[in-house]
Amino acid sequence: MWLWFLLYFIQQCTGQVIVIQTDEITYQIAGIFETQALTQRLAFNESMRHNHVSGSDGGSDSDQKMKDWRLDPVILQPPRTDSYSLWRNLCSNKDMRPIAVFGPQNPIFDGAIRDQCAIANIPHIQATWQPMDPNIEDIISNNDDVINDDESNDTPVFKNISINFYPAAEDISYAYAMLLKYYGWENFAVLYEDNFGLMRIQKILAEYTGQIPVTVRRLDPNGDNFKVFKELKRFKEFRIILDCHVDRILKYLHEARGVNMINHYQHYILTTMDASIIAKDLLPFQSNITWLSLTDFDKLEDAQHFLATRVGKWASEIVQLDSPPVTNIEIEALVMNDVANHVLKALQKVGDAESITIRDEEFCKKDGDPWPLGALLQAEILKAQTTGVTGNIEFDEFGRRSNYTLYVNEIHVSTRQTVGTWISSNRDSIIEDRPSTKLNNQQQTSKHFIIISRKAKPYFIDKIKCPPDNDTCVEEDADDKYEGFSVDLVKAIFDKLRHYNFNYTYSFLHDEDKSYGKYDPEQKKWTGLIGDLLDKKADLAVCDLTITEERKSVVDFSVPFMTLGISILYTKERKISPGWFSFLNPYSFDMWMHTATAYCVVSIVLFVCSRISPADWENPQPCDKDPEELENIWNFKNCVWLTMGSIMTQGCDILPKAIGSRWVCAMWWFFAVIVCQTYIAQLSASMTSALENEPINRVEDLAKQNKILYGAIRGGSTLDFFKSSKDKMFRRMYDNMMANPVVLLESNDEGERRVLHAKNKYAFFMESCTIEYKLKRNCNLKKVGGELDSKDYGIAMPANSPFRTHINRAILELKEFAIIDKIKRKWWEEKYEARQCDGNTDESDVEGDLEMENLIGAFLVLIVGLVLSLIITAAEFMNEVRNIVIREQVSHKEVFMKELKASLNFFQLQKPVLRNPSRAPSIASDTTENNMKRAANIENFIEFEKEPM
Repeated sequence: MWLWFLLYFIQQCTGQVIVIQTDEITYQIAGIFETQALTQRLAFNESMRHNHVSGSDGGSDSDQKMKDWRLDPVILQPPRTDSYSLWRNLCSNKDMRPIAVFGPQNPIFDGAIRDQCAIANIPHIQATWQPMDPNIEDIISNNDDVINDDESNDTPVFKNISINFYPAAEDISYAYAMLLKYYGWENFAVLYEDNFGLMRIQKILAEYTGQIPVTVRRLDPNGDNFKVFKELKRFKEFRIILDCHVDRILKYLHEARGVNMINHYQHYILTTMDASIIAKDLLPFQSNITWLSLTDFDKLEDAQHFLATRVGKWASEIVQLDSPPVTNIEIEALVMNDVANHVLKALQKVGDAESITIRDEEFCKKDGDPWPLGALLQAEILKAQTTGVTGNIEFDEFGRRSNYTLYVNEIHVSTRQTVGTWISSNRDSIIEDRPSTKLNNQQQTSKHFIIISRKAKPYFIDKIKCPPDNDTCVEEDADDKYEGFSVDLVKAIFDKLRHYNFNYTYSFLHDEDKSYGKYDPEQKKWTGLIGDLLDKKADLAVCDLTITEERKSVVDFSVPFMTLGISILYTKERKISPGWFSFLNPYSFDMWMHTATAYCVVSIVLFVCSRISPADWENPQPCDKDPEELENIWNFKNCVWLTMGSIMTQGCDILPKAIGSRWVCAMWWFFAVIVCQTYIAQLSASMTSALENEPINRVEDLAKQNKILYGAIRGGSTLDFFKSSKDKMFRRMYDNMMANPVVLLESNDEGERRVLHAKNKYAFFMESCTIEYKLKRNCNLKKVGGELDSKDYGIAMPANSPFRTHINRAILELKEFAIIDKIKRKWWEEKYEARQCDGNTDESDVEGDLEMENLIGAFLVLIVGLVLSLIITAAEFMNEVRNIVIREQVSHKEVFMKELKASLNFFQLQKPVLRNPSRAPSIASDTTENNMKRAANIENFIEFEKEPM
C-alpha cells in the first residue's frame, strides 16, 4: 500500500515515471595460473567478478534498458608448467567458452597457449615480464600487410600476438640504462641469480655502455654468498645492480651487511619492479637503494585507495579482518584490475557495434571455426585507452604497452621518496622530480661523522692554548683539540645543518699526518686521505684538497668552497746598491791595468817618435831664415796630455806634424774610440740599481733557465697538473722535476723553508691561496706571475655519499652570505702573526733613472781632483813666490801678500810684475838693450822683404 502511494506521489510531482531495466551480460574469461601464483590467481578472480561496465541499450524515455557488462573468470591450474601440460589443461575443459585467455605468467611456456588462441581467434592476454620474442621480427613482417589492411579496410584481421599489460622487456632495460646514466655510474658490479636475470643485465649493459668495466657475479639463491660480497668489497665496488626475485632481496642484503657492504655509501639498484613490497623493510639498512616501479608508491600508500578494501581478498583464500596495504601487492596482481577494466571497455565497444555471439564449439576443437568477433575484440583491446592502477594503458599494434610511466623510487638516508619518472614516449632521459627539500620540516637519522685532515697552517693544526695569566689571549672554541680554517669551516657547515634539524655530530681523527693520496699500482690501492675514505675509515676529508678527475673517479666531492690556481712561490730579489766606484764596473781590474799600460806606452812611443821625426822640430823664430837652433814642443808632458785628451774624447790644442807621430796618434784614437764606446755601453747597465740574480717574472722565465731549481709537493695535484699537461713547456718542466727528485717535497711548509734558505736558487709551485697566506707572514717572499690553471678545493667523501646534497646546500649558503670569506680573512689576515708588508716604493721614481748613489763615485773623483788641483795650484803659487824672492831679493811676506792680492782681484785681468826698487837702473839698461835688439831684428826683416824674389 505504501509502495503504491509512493508511486502515485512521484507521478503527481514529476508527471512521469522512468523505468530502468538492467540486463546483466556475462562473458567468460579464462585465466591460467601456476600453483604458487596464489596472489595473482585470487586478484584475477576478484577483479574479473568485481569490475563491470554499464551502458544504455536504447528504449523510450520512460522505459530505458541498461546493459551491465561483466566477466566470469574461469580458473585453470595445470599440474605442471610445461607447454604440453598447459595446452592440455586448456583444451580439457569442454564447457569453457571464453572471449579471452589470460596467462600463463611464465615467459617460457606461454607460446602454446598463444598459438591455440590464434587458431580459435581468441585474444591472448599477458601481464608479466617477457623477454623479447626472437620471432618478433617475423611476426612484425607477417603482420605488416595485416596492419595495412586494417588502415584501408574496416574489417580487422586477427593477429598472432599476446597483448601484454606488463611493459616490454627492452623498454625496462632501456629505462634502467637511463637510470645508470642519470646517476653517472662509471664503474659498478652486477649480481644476478638466474638466466633471465642475466638476459636483463646484458640488455641493460648493451644500452648503457660498452667501455666501462663491469664486475659480474652470479648469486646462489639457496646458499650463502658472503664470498661474492667479500670479493666486491676487495674490489671496492660500491655501486651494485642486483637482479633477483623480490622475496630474496632481504636475504642478499643481510649477507652484504655481514661483510660491511651495507652503509651510507653503498648504492644498490634493484631491477625488480616489485621492490615497493619490501620498501619499509629496506629502510633500516640505511643504504642507498633505487628501483623502478609501474605504480606510484605514494598513491598506493593512501589509505583511501580504491583497492584498499579489496586486496584483502587477494592475499589469502580465507577472508581476513585486516586487509594488507596495497603496497604489499605485486605488480602482476595489481594489474589484474586494469586487465578487467580494459577488456570490459573493449567488449562494450564490440557490443555497441554488433551483437556478440559466443563461439559454440569447444575451444580446442580440431577443424573448428574461429570466433568471428575475435579479431574485432582484439582490435578494440589494442585501440582502447584506459587509466588504472598502473597508469595510462595503451598498446601498439603488436600488443606491447605504450605511453606509460615508470617511477624512480629512492631510499636515501633511511627515507623513501619518488625522485623522478621515465616516460616511454620520451625514452632518452630520467625526468627528475624530487620533492621540495624543506629541510626544516624533516627529521633525518642521526649520524656521527669522522673527519680527517692534514696538518698545515692555516687549515688544520693543533690548538694553541692560551696561558692562564694572559687575559688578552682569545682561544678558539670550534674544537677542543684542533683549530684552523678547516675546523671553522666544518663547524659552520654543521651549524647550518643543525639549523635544518639534521641530527649530525662530528669529531676530527688525526692519528698521523698523511698525504693527500695517490693510487699505488703495486698495492693496487689508494693511499693517504683518499685511501682512508675508500676504506670507510672516515666520512669527510676537509683540507686543501684539490678536486681532480682522478680523485673524482673514486670518491665524491662537495661543491667547491675555494677557487684557486697554481702559482710560483719565490723570494724577493735583493737590490744591491752600487759602490762608490761603480763607474769602474764596466771593465775588470785587469782591463783597467791593460788600458793604463797602453796609455803609458803610447805616450812614450809618441814622445820618442816626435823627438826622432824631423818634422816635429820647428824654427822658434819664423823671421830668422837660418836659425841657429830648432825647437821641439813635444816634451813628455805634452805627449801625455795629447793621449789623455784623446781617450777622454776632449781633443788637444797641439797636434804632431810628422807622419810617424801622426800614425801613432791615429792608432791611439782608434783604440780610444773602441774603448770609450764599449765603456759607455756597459756603464748604463752597471750604474743602475743592480739585482743579485736575473729576475724571474713568469713561469716562462723559470722554464728557460737552468740555474734556479723548482719543485712541488710529491704526489700532489700540482705535480699531476704538469704530468697531464699537453703543453710542451709544462711537460719539460715535469721531466726536469722527476729527473731531480730532491726538488719534490712533502708539504707546503717545507717548500717555504726551502725557498727561503735557497736564496733565489729555488722556486716552489704552490696553490695561489696558500701563497697568499705565506706572503702575509714573510715579507721576503713573493708570488711570481699569474695562475697557471684554475682549480677548486672541495670536501671529499666516499662515493655515493647520501650526505653530499646536504653538505652542498650548506656550503652554497655559507658562500652566499660570505661566511667562508669571513673565515678566510680571519685565518689569512689576522691569525698567526699576520703582517702588512710595505712595498717602500717611491711614486715619483721612474724606471731606469739614476740616483745619487749611482754617481757618488764620480762626484768623489771630482772632489778629490778639485782638491788636488787646488793643492797643485798652491804649490805653483808658492814656487813662483819663491822665484820672485830669489830674483828680486825681497821678503817672502811682501811677495806673498802682493801676489795673492793681485791674483784674487777677480775684476782685474792684468797684474804688474813685482820689481825691487833698488835694482831698477840695471833692469832699465837691460830693457834698453833688449829693445835695441828687437829693433835690429825688425829692420833686418824689412830689408829681407824688399829684396827681389
